[in-house]
Amino acid sequence: MAHRQNYIKKRGSLREAAQEANAPMSQSLSSGLSGLNQLADQVQESVPTQMYAPPMARRALANIAPPPGQPDRTRAGGGQAAPDSGRDTTPFTGTAGMFFYTVPDGQRVLSTDSSGTIEVIIGPGKVLRYGKRFQAMQHYVAHPGEFLIVRYRDGRQEHLSGPSECWFDPRDHLSVEKQDAVQIADKEAVVVYAEDADGQVTRRIVYGPATFVPGPAEWLHTFSWHGPAADGSARKVPGAMVFQKLWQMPDQMYHDVDEVRTADDAQLTVKLMIFFELTDIERMLESTHDPIGDFVNAATSDVVEFLSRRDFDAFKADTDKLNEIETYKQLTARAAQCGYRLNKVVYRGYAAPPALQQLHDQATQNRVRLQLERATERQAQEIVDQKLELELARGEKNRLEEERAQGHKLTMQERALAAHLSSDAQRRAASREQKALDEQAVEVSEAARQAREREHLADLKAMGVDLTALLTQSRADKVIELRGDARAHVHLPPDVAG
Repeated sequence: MAHRQNYIKKRGSLREAAQEANAPMSQSLSSGLSGLNQLADQVQESVPTQMYAPPMARRALANIAPPPGQPDRTRAGGGQAAPDSGRDTTPFTGTAGMFFYTVPDGQRVLSTDSSGTIEVIIGPGKVLRYGKRFQAMQHYVAHPGEFLIVRYRDGRQEHLSGPSECWFDPRDHLSVEKQDAVQIADKEAVVVYAEDADGQVTRRIVYGPATFVPGPAEWLHTFSWHGPAADGSARKVPGAMVFQKLWQMPDQMYHDVDEVRTADDAQLTVKLMIFFELTDIERMLESTHDPIGDFVNAATSDVVEFLSRRDFDAFKADTDKLNEIETYKQLTARAAQCGYRLNKVVYRGYAAPPALQQLHDQATQNRVRLQLERATERQAQEIVDQKLELELARGEKNRLEEERAQGHKLTMQERALAAHLSSDAQRRAASREQKALDEQAVEVSEAARQAREREHLADLKAMGVDLTALLTQSRADKVIELRGDARAHVHLPPDVAG
């Protein structure tokens, strides 16, 4: 109730202010507007506009259009911006008072007066609301890796690379749309066409790594090539691969050549894997519109030619040649014409009709059975031979071991005997040397004694001593004297005779 009374009092003040605003033109217009501004601010701060606004003010609020893509703030319902349209989903927070319309910072509003003139109001700002209609401007944003397509009402078109923004102005703009830029990785490329003012169309190639934003008069080449069938088989169908980026790295594909007949009319399906690499984009663009289709046709032609010259048995014997690039002459030539390099072709096997396959399976089973039997018998014989060889080797090893042991024993004996003989010889030599040294010492000693004795005798002789008597004196241990004229026979005992 207190709020209601306060509102009535302030409404009276507003009426008085309005009467003063309608006073003669001599009063200052600026001071009147300032007073109205202050009074309107007081009403907005103290009284909820939605609850206590008079009918005329409520009708004015209903005339304020919400920002496109945002919920209506005055009525139920309202749409929501698409999540990938590029439209800024920040809620619009502009407020309408009794006399003024407030535009917050970071937002913009189109103000249309009674004469139809449109003015852009950039927040923050506050404008007099009387006689005007306000509409929030749509804000479009493009982040890095994105761009905005701005179409003007005069037919022009502009592409703004992210990060960028655009405020939609219905006076100039027809539509604004956000799209993702083309992310070109390393070893990738796109083909770009551009039309100049004279209507001439040129072509260029953009190589990665790069982020490409096409210009208003540019478009990308869309390729439509043969690709795998939807059933997951290796069969190729036209238009299965639709793309815009070319891959310049080594690539491969599976290809089955169906219903190919040999020289003996056996129907087969030959399975291949083809490895290739794009080396010249310009040559590819000038020489073909579907290189995969060309590869399929050329490989099929080479396989048909290969099988037409061989019967079924010769084909099975020569399947290793299907792994050689030289076998695929037409495929190699066509790849070079299309700007590709054929790296390798791998033969993955073949498939035959059920009847032929059954016969082939039976023959294969018999052949495998015979091979197994032959291998089993060979293995048994090899085991016997191996046992015999092992026994002979073991006997030879034992014999060599015994010979080695006996030779070692003889060697040790010889070394012991040689050592013993060497020791005896050394002892005898040492004994002989010692004996010779002893004899030599005795001879030296005897020679010295005889020399001393000769010197002594010489001295005695010089002194007049009879050397004969001296030398024979006490010469014998026993003296036996025999006297008489008869001849006597004397027998001496051995100790005396000695």
